[in-house]
Amino acid sequence: MLTLMEAIEARRSIRRYTERPLDAATAGELKALVDECNREAPLSLSLLLDEPQGFSSLMGRVNFRGVRNYLALVGDKDADLQEACGYYGEKVVLRATQLGVASCWFGSFFLGFKKDAITIGPQEKLLIVIALGHGAEEGRPHKSKPLESLYHTAGVEDAPEWFLQGVRAARLAPTARNQQKFLFVLAEGRVTAQVVGGGAFSRMDLGIVRYHFEMASGVQVST
Repeated sequence: MLTLMEAIEARRSIRRYTERPLDAATAGELKALVDECNREAPLSLSLLLDEPQGFSSLMGRVNFRGVRNYLALVGDKDADLQEACGYYGEKVVLRATQLGVASCWFGSFFLGFKKDAITIGPQEKLLIVIALGHGAEEGRPHKSKPLESLYHTAGVEDAPEWFLQGVRAARLAPTARNQQKFLFVLAEGRVTAQVVGGGAFSRMDLGIVRYHFEMASGVQVST
C-alpha cells in the first residue's frame, strides 16, 4: 500500500471509470473511514456504491464516464461546512488513493442522484460529491503556482524544512479550477492558512490544502 505522502504525490483527478466494482474489503475500509469522519466532524458523509444514477445529470454526463460510486458530502448549513467537507473529503480521497481507488471532486449542478440514496436533514445541505472507482485513464499532474507564491514567513529568514514540506504537499492538492487561491503563513512558530481572492469553493479548497499540509508537516494549521 502507498504511504500517505506517496498517495499525495500519486493522486490525480480522474473522470473516466471502468465498470469493475470496488471489492468488499476496499469498500468496507472506505465505509469505516467515512463513519469515523462523521463522528469527528458535524458532517453526514454518505458513501454510495453501485449507484450509476448519481452522475446522470447533464453536467455529470458531459464531464464524467462510468461513475458508479461516489462520496456525498453533506453537513450542517453553517460557515464551517465548506472547510470541514474539504478537510474530511480529502482524507477519504487520499485513503482511496492508497487503496488503488481513483477519484475526482465534482461540484457543478449535481442533480442526478436518487432522492432516497442520500439522507439530507432539514438543517443540512449537499455541498459536493467525489467520484470514486477504478480509473479508465491515468490522469495528469495539474499545473501549479510557484511554491514561493503559496507561503509567507514573518520574522523568519529561512523557512524551516517541515514548513516547506507542508506547502509542497498543499501545492499538490486539488482545488476548484486549479486556482490554488490559498496562502500559508508562518509567524511566531504558528501556521495559519488563508484564502486569497475568494471564489465559490475557496473555503472548501482551504480545508483540502490544510489536510495535505498537516499530514506532510505534522503541524496543525489554524484558519
